[in-house]
Amino acid sequence: MLKSKVSRTIINAYRTANYRIGVPPKDFVFNVRKKSADLNDLMKSHDCLTAAFLTAYNPYGEPAKPHLNVRAQKNLKQDLKETGFVFEEGWGEDPSGRWKKEPSFLVLGISLEAAKALGVKYEQNAIIWADQVAYPELVLLR
Repeated sequence: MLKSKVSRTIINAYRTANYRIGVPPKDFVFNVRKKSADLNDLMKSHDCLTAAFLTAYNPYGEPAKPHLNVRAQKNLKQDLKETGFVFEEGWGEDPSGRWKKEPSFLVLGISLEAAKALGVKYEQNAIIWADQVAYPELVLLR
């Protein structure tokens, strides 16, 4: 097994983060390794069996200048629109407050391979992946 280039501290931050989705009329939070009824309901409402939580902010976990983060996130959003994926806006948040919120997208009906490819394209350390049982997992990309 290959060792990840991502530090244990960063991996733990991803595992303990709250992943918030704003879906009218309510928003909800899900977490890694915890089955989410709200995520399951959203997936079912769109008749899909998969979802991925993606961002383009802070490549490789390194803080980027705000204008670069905004531009990268707009590019990711454009990629999602062009491929026709259904997605909801959200953000990742650190419950301890150490890390700033990161705008993100929950992409519904995306394959694991396509989600990983977008994560790699936008130089991310990891993505969050859920299949039909709505049990989100951390997927390291490097």
